[in-house]
Amino acid sequence: MLLASSNSELQLLLCVSAALAAGGIGFNIFHDSIHNSFSANPKVNLFLARSSCALLGVSRYFWRHKHNVLHHSYTNILQWDDDLETRGALRMSPRQAWEKKFKNQHMYCWFLYALSTIEWIFIKDFVHYFTMKINQFQKYPAMSSKDKIEFWTLKAVYFSVFIVTPFFFQPFWKCVVGLVIFHLTLGLSVTLIFNLAHVMEKSSFPELRGENPPGFESEWAVLQLATTVNFGRNNKWLMWFSGCLNYQIEHHLFPKVSHTHYPEISKILIRTAAEFHIPYNEYPTYISALKSHFRTLKALNEPDRLGFHSV
Repeated sequence: MLLASSNSELQLLLCVSAALAAGGIGFNIFHDSIHNSFSANPKVNLFLARSSCALLGVSRYFWRHKHNVLHHSYTNILQWDDDLETRGALRMSPRQAWEKKFKNQHMYCWFLYALSTIEWIFIKDFVHYFTMKINQFQKYPAMSSKDKIEFWTLKAVYFSVFIVTPFFFQPFWKCVVGLVIFHLTLGLSVTLIFNLAHVMEKSSFPELRGENPPGFESEWAVLQLATTVNFGRNNKWLMWFSGCLNYQIEHHLFPKVSHTHYPEISKILIRTAAEFHIPYNEYPTYISALKSHFRTLKALNEPDRLGFHSV
């Protein structure tokens, strides 16, 4: 985690840099390859998915089901979209029952966001493995022997190379501090991209209709437009760093298309949405999206403060 250098300030900066690089790998390689959109060759996608999981320490099997299957199929639907589930720590949907503990969540959520990859890599993946539960509402399909071998092999590679090895070359306290700084940076970089796509003022939060799986009041494509928000479409750096995940509408409608095509696809979608009088929700800048997310979490502090958008 820390290079063999006597300059502690430089080492800490390198930890931040390494975390941003890990975020870039997650957005551009891990995410795309698991969607099979990085390459037209499935074997290349599988190789890159496994390689990025070894570098990041996360499970391909669990992410693929909770993200590709549930999140993309039932976006912003409580009890089905795990992105709204925070193990009771935050209220991410107006459909979620309000509790007093959510008071001031717009202030402390950033701390929880920063801890997200620590929980994901060191706790959540293992809880999922031994319980096979995504959350209190959803379960994972049974893992095959091959899936189990992959899980433990990639975890072993990550822990041995990125967690254990640094302790042989640096003082204990430096390794711990470096690991914490790395994950706080990575956690914020990941959550402050993904969460800006759905938990927003312009997003809809469809009602669970009690079906299994739930039905939709409108077509799936319309649901994606209603529940998903773009931001900073003209920000070239953001496009490069996030793998065009600021084009979330295009990603949700065409998850198996390479993100490099999203800017051009967006032009077609904007015209088509206008033609059929369907909102194309977006924020002009990253900062304006961040402010909207902040306001949304603040509105969710209180019961019934946030209105519902029709889908």
